[in-house]
Amino acid sequence: MQKVSVKVSKKRKKIIKVRPTCEYPCQWDDLIDSRKKVIATIYTFEEGGKDKLKPGITKGKDGIYDIVVYAKEINNEVVRNALKDLEKVTGERYVFAGSYSPEDKIIAYAEKLMRPLKKYGNLEEGYDFSTATTAKQKAEVISIWIGEILYEALTYKDIEAVKSLTKTIGAEIEELIKYKKKF
Repeated sequence: MQKVSVKVSKKRKKIIKVRPTCEYPCQWDDLIDSRKKVIATIYTFEEGGKDKLKPGITKGKDGIYDIVVYAKEINNEVVRNALKDLEKVTGERYVFAGSYSPEDKIIAYAEKLMRPLKKYGNLEEGYDFSTATTAKQKAEVISIWIGEILYEALTYKDIEAVKSLTKTIGAEIEELIKYKKKF
């Protein structure tokens, strides 16, 4: 038998560098490409509501995408997350070329804390101490929670989500303390 090699070509997505037009934090911003063409306008939920825009991504008659996010203010991380969602809609690849902020360092640390998340499931499926059996694994789960609190607080500034995460973590830690006292 003769071996036949088949070359599968993967179509490379075009990479579009996106820059902000204003300083963050803000309530809305036009996102432009390297030719200074507006690709999308990103709004907070409140600001988008003023223009009767629905949450999510819609393409305007002018060809510019309107992105309405559930955030108190627009910052670098909100834009990065919105661009990931825009990639799914357009099939293009976007790279945010905004300036690095002090918040970005803390967000990077929060993401580092959340790295073990892959071991214990994902946010859609949920995770808790029941999937962690050793003290190290339980510490990793707690670090994930701390990372989530930091990420949520800095990225979306959603006080209710942060309170909920904090309450959940408190309940899990109390349960762990009760379990330790039994033995």
